[in-house]
Amino acid sequence: MMGKQVISEVVDNGLCVGCGICAGCCPSKNLHMGWEENGDLVPLQIRDCPSHCRVCLEVCPFGPQSNSEERLAKLRFGKAVEIYQCQKIGWYLDTFVGYSCIDGQRDNGTSGGMATWMLETLLKENIIDAAICVRPTGHQERLFQYDILDKTTDIRNAAGSRYYPVDMSEVVARMNSREDERRYCVVGLPCFLKGLHLAMELMPRLRRRVIYTMGLTCGHLPNRFYTEYLIRLSGLDPEDVCLTDYRRKVNTNRAGNYQFRAITDDGRVGKDIPFSRISNIWIDGYFQINACNYCDDIFAELGDISFMDAWLPEYERDPKGYSMMVVRHPDLAEILLKGKKRNTCHLFSIPKQKILQSQKGGVHNKRTVLAGRLFRAKIKSIRVPHKRIDPDGNIFKKFRWQIETRYKIQRSSKTNWQRTKGKNMVEFQRSFLLLSIPLIFSRLSARVFRVLKHPSKLFLLFKR
Repeated sequence: MMGKQVISEVVDNGLCVGCGICAGCCPSKNLHMGWEENGDLVPLQIRDCPSHCRVCLEVCPFGPQSNSEERLAKLRFGKAVEIYQCQKIGWYLDTFVGYSCIDGQRDNGTSGGMATWMLETLLKENIIDAAICVRPTGHQERLFQYDILDKTTDIRNAAGSRYYPVDMSEVVARMNSREDERRYCVVGLPCFLKGLHLAMELMPRLRRRVIYTMGLTCGHLPNRFYTEYLIRLSGLDPEDVCLTDYRRKVNTNRAGNYQFRAITDDGRVGKDIPFSRISNIWIDGYFQINACNYCDDIFAELGDISFMDAWLPEYERDPKGYSMMVVRHPDLAEILLKGKKRNTCHLFSIPKQKILQSQKGGVHNKRTVLAGRLFRAKIKSIRVPHKRIDPDGNIFKKFRWQIETRYKIQRSSKTNWQRTKGKNMVEFQRSFLLLSIPLIFSRLSARVFRVLKHPSKLFLLFKR
């Protein structure tokens, strides 16, 4: 009789984020990553697993294990000198904002290009042998994948944000192989880094070889249908597209209004889509992975350094972008300060309140409203992982119509896209505009309230 496995306990309960750590660590090589019909990327089982093996569950970031981000982070950072702890940010030595001064890194990278700057610096100074990050594949079936990059040119070509499902199964297996004794820096979302650190607890080779981890602050992760929707919106067929760029920094007067572009395998370029046109799609959670509803890690608390957009007025006006950073490892703090002295990056410290303010939407969603979602799961007997936030009936009552609307949008957007593949975009958009009315009304009400409180902010009513 089979014991509890990641398929029955996580995937079948809609809690898989698609990180692939389980498939990469499976001792029987019995899991591989594949697409579900609803557009999610999940582990698929090849044959029955040994009843005694629970490795897949022990490394799953949304599994039933008791190892929380706080416990894992305390083990890694708790003994550092002059380190602080914030309930929402996690452990931190310092918080910075800045951008790369090296040609090409800021222009081609996300925000200020500091994640690319850090990876290239680590590689050039022989601190690591390779970086583990996401690169484009040029293939329609999987537009992006994790890979091992040991050249600065490859790291530069991999720069940029990818709002697309990817998994770590192959790179984790390669890092843990007997013959690959190299030093790595791994870049990942909060849930991916949690799974990786759980795997590092179990596997000495991984623990020895992963020298640093770099986290990416995350609001939520959409499935592959989000990209297919954007491609259709740009006027192309998803089956023809081999390359996408989610954050082009051209023809815009502010960092937040970047553009999406798709290119087919025969070189045709779709119509550029500014984020202002699709912001409601992102904010309302179209095509969102269900596991993201139960994530409480905003700032990638297990990353030795975490990067995020500087969504504050004083930085957002610059279309080239700024990077905000939470530094937890003293080695990386020293590298940043050396870069500042050498003028390879523009950098200065900022208070943690600025970090929190820049991501206030994510903090509200993953801490405050999460308590309401957990209460909903409790009264509906929905299985969810143990979280650091307690279910709260009052929060659920206050935000109930917003919570229920987002769940309906997430489910319906996947179901409808799976059925139609966007062949009638007008009908698809009209149906979801009606669904989104409660959320649109909520945002408008919040803006009106801010104007009443601060009349000088009248322009927010008309800001797209």
